Amino acid sequence: MTDDGKDKAPWLEQYRFKKGQSGNPGGRPKGMSIEAEMRKRLSDGESGERIVESLINVALTQALSGDFRFWNSIIERMDGKVADRIAGPDGGGLTVVLEKFGAKDDDDGKAPTAT
Repeated sequence: MTDDGKDKAPWLEQYRFKKGQSGNPGGRPKGMSIEAEMRKRLSDGESGERIVESLINVALTQALSGDFRFWNSIIERMDGKVADRIAGPDGGGLTVVLEKFGAKDDDDGKAPTAT
């Protein structure tokens, strides 16, 4: 829309959400959040240690079956995500030098080959 309230593309009007209409009507179902469910269970007398043991058992079962994604996400939340950069011994960046070696330039126009 422009500043004066008129639409630049009136042919798109039929595809725009109506005022008060959700953009995701089938979105996340209404219900209790994980945090709310945990608080409820703990207030009902369920042991926090029991819940933690259950989570660890699930994580170990999944990891031992070859699915490390769940375990990895837990570790990243506890210890922080590992940096994706490579650093030199002083913590600074690395300089990469590429050298061409063992290649012959042929006059036939073909790409050089390694020897």
